[in-house]
Amino acid sequence: MLKETIARLPLFLTQYKEAPIFLDYIKENTKAVLPIVFLVFILNFFVGLASDLLIKFVLGAFGVIVGLSVFLSGIDLSISKIGSMMGDFLGRFDKIIKVILFGIFIGFVISMAEPDLLILANQITHAIGLSPWLIVAIISLGVGLMIAMGLFRIFNEISISKLMWILYIIIFALMFISNDTGHAIAFDASGATTGAMTTPFIIALGLGVANLKGDYSEDNSFGLVGIASAGPIIAGLLMSLSVGENTFEIESAAHTSAILSGIKNASFAIIPIALVFLLMNAKYFKTPKDELTEILLGLLYTYLGLIIFLSSVEAGFMELARVLGEGLRESKLLPLIGFVMGLLVVLAEPAVAVLAEQVEDVTGGSIKRKSILRALSIGVASAVMLAIIRINSENFALWMVIVPGFLLSLLLSLKIPQIFVGIAFDSGGVASGPMTATFILAFCQGVAGNVADGFGVISFVAMMPVLTIMILGYLYKKGSR
Repeated sequence: MLKETIARLPLFLTQYKEAPIFLDYIKENTKAVLPIVFLVFILNFFVGLASDLLIKFVLGAFGVIVGLSVFLSGIDLSISKIGSMMGDFLGRFDKIIKVILFGIFIGFVISMAEPDLLILANQITHAIGLSPWLIVAIISLGVGLMIAMGLFRIFNEISISKLMWILYIIIFALMFISNDTGHAIAFDASGATTGAMTTPFIIALGLGVANLKGDYSEDNSFGLVGIASAGPIIAGLLMSLSVGENTFEIESAAHTSAILSGIKNASFAIIPIALVFLLMNAKYFKTPKDELTEILLGLLYTYLGLIIFLSSVEAGFMELARVLGEGLRESKLLPLIGFVMGLLVVLAEPAVAVLAEQVEDVTGGSIKRKSILRALSIGVASAVMLAIIRINSENFALWMVIVPGFLLSLLLSLKIPQIFVGIAFDSGGVASGPMTATFILAFCQGVAGNVADGFGVISFVAMMPVLTIMILGYLYKKGSR
């Protein structure tokens, strides 16, 4: 079977089924990356970046486009299908304890493979001194525990707003006894975890279980991603309390060969998922040969795409972002640059467009797609600007934005239809895509001058869609009366 899968690899660009998927992602990711490339070349007139750094950046940008496209194509062919199978499999369990234990396990495994989390962990390790893979494991355990809680909610028909209130009361309590760096790391980890790998898997898993609930499935179809995103926050806050705080200069974050690092990280990420699927397929799924070949092919694409993406990010994409941030550190226009950067990122993020269409469908067209995109764009752009202002302000702590933002969201969750609550919390990880976890995070670290103080931008970006969708849900409810 493996030989058959490898033999089909050269046909990727010519086969009817796979080629359109790949080409669509090429277009989407090119739209996401090119605005950033153009912005870099404009800012270069004011900074004067070294030519070799620009060449590395361009090559890295190309690698990011190709790598993400192959990776996401593989996700469509494999991870999403595996998630649906896992959801259907969970529905067979006669005891809730089995659902919980399996949810913990599968949530842990899939989160370990999230590329945005892998990138963030390599940054966090320079701030708190822990191994990146230990950081990934701790955060992934938090995801697994919350997925188990989310599945428990679906089976017992617990209101999502009540559950989120409980989780965020715990989060606010932990924030009270932790420092600002811990806050930034925890919330950044949450935004990075719900990325290209975990989000489609968790959604497919939730839908597979929710569909078994009959008429109640609509409310249960959303929210599992949002619940899962609370796990990294709690895990990150507990982790920050158990270790010291460092502020390593950026220069100390030296790395080995980008390609070797990409291969190692991709192998650790994908191989466990593949093994779990193969074992479960042999015993439970019994997938037909043609479908199995396609899934294995998708896993291979996912693996190769992840190698290309991670290597490209490390080789030149993030390095230039840091240098650019350092060069613009004293600029009076820095907050405006951050606003424009956030605007470009969110407008080009494919997942944002999908979310906008989703909300328009749910509301029957009462809330237009353009209105959603406009609100999210302004929100995310403002979030990046606030993150930069926070870096340059001694008395501007992360909690001053995060706590009121989420508290307002929780209060609104009591006043709007439950389906909007699920969509809102699910949307928290939508805007914080690959460009945020790579370029914008690295840029903010360059502005800060050290790794630790650069954290927080993903936190802001992940919070704004939650608040925005809650407000839209409130407006929808008022308009429908």
